[in-house]
Amino acid sequence: MAQSTVGIANNYESAWQSLPAFAESVEKLESLVAQIVSRAEAQQNSPMAASAEKMQAFQVLVDVAYETAAALHACAVAGSNQELAKRVDFSRSDVAEGSDSRVVSRCQGIHSAATENLDSLADYGVTSAKLTALKKRIETFQAAATKPRQTAAAISAATRQLEHLFDALDTVLKKRLDKLVVQFKESQSAFYNEYRAARRIVRTAGSRSTKEANVVPVPNTVPDAKVA
Repeated sequence: MAQSTVGIANNYESAWQSLPAFAESVEKLESLVAQIVSRAEAQQNSPMAASAEKMQAFQVLVDVAYETAAALHACAVAGSNQELAKRVDFSRSDVAEGSDSRVVSRCQGIHSAATENLDSLADYGVTSAKLTALKKRIETFQAAATKPRQTAAAISAATRQLEHLFDALDTVLKKRLDKLVVQFKESQSAFYNEYRAARRIVRTAGSRSTKEANVVPVPNTVPDAKVA
């Protein structure tokens, strides 16, 4: 795995630090590994979890908005305010009907109507605190409503980026470090042998098939490129 190569290089820093090209390549390798781990974590986010969060926020919002509308409707009827009664005459299913934006607009309308008539609503169980809670539920749903799409877009972007990052990782390992490490075969044999041993492991690890199948490694286990 690429982390093992980084680890060995760091353990033997004194062996190669006098060779600027090798030092630059190690720095590049560390950067690529960090980026791959970050993109892998993004790719492992669950759209289903985001959808569940959205649904939970939706159900809570509808419940709170319907409760407020029902109390406001009762108050309007008692006060012979037919216009207001008609304005907030919603069943729960009415509150939940339509697109996300329509639901939000409807709930905002309920909030506005209740705010306008707050002085008359105390006996009907609607308080300033409840209206504040309704406003927060609206905001929570607005934030949650976009998360499934955002999560799917982030996963797609991470997948595309990982392809390029693995290509860059292959280049640094196979065409830079593997070539330069030869210089240490005699002068720093312990480092050279450990490095080559770590790189040979990938011949049996099937790391390239992992990449080609578009399966992302678990963070902290980034595969090496195969040894040429």
